Amino acid sequence: MNNGNGNQVVKDVYALIGELWCSPPEVDTEKAKTKKDADRVLAGLETVDKESAKLLSIFLKEETISDEDYVDLFELQPKCPLYLGSHTFDEPQTCANAAVSDRNEYMIELIGIYRHFGQSINGGELPDYLPLMVDFLSLTAESKDDPIRGKFIDEYMLPFMPPIRSRLEELETPYFHLLGALEKVIDLDLKTQALPTQQSKPKEEGCSYA
Repeated sequence: MNNGNGNQVVKDVYALIGELWCSPPEVDTEKAKTKKDADRVLAGLETVDKESAKLLSIFLKEETISDEDYVDLFELQPKCPLYLGSHTFDEPQTCANAAVSDRNEYMIELIGIYRHFGQSINGGELPDYLPLMVDFLSLTAESKDDPIRGKFIDEYMLPFMPPIRSRLEELETPYFHLLGALEKVIDLDLKTQALPTQQSKPKEEGCSYA
């Protein structure tokens, strides 16, 4: 496989998956654009990894995903929050505990990684919001020589994905297939880019979440 082409495919697939994790398109023009983009990206993915393309195709063919289903799953009182740390770390009981909690440390380190690549968090989302993390992988897909990116995947994403996978499977939602596609693409990313991962965690002091 041409490595340059593989990098572009990975970049495009991450961008699509990040978009698909967000709420479904609300109007027909948005739906048509999303479908056109998805068809293009899927065709490219099929040339480099048929297994992940199959999982993504299964999700894209689902016609049962509505705004109401999405809100029920991921927003308000979500059955499956899209914040990776929320599935692993216990919620602090007080604001004082929040400042020194394991999840807070996890998110401080995520912010440090984003800033290392010149990225900032917009829109008020927490740094462990899955669509944000996937978008970050797309934006940094060409930074294959930076070991911090490999560390982000190996230590800040992959260990935190099994709980959300189990929850999506339990809920029997099509998003289970989208997560499966993401995991396969991450595996492809690591293989094609050979990302080194043995570096110290970047730290960013003075940050906390509410």
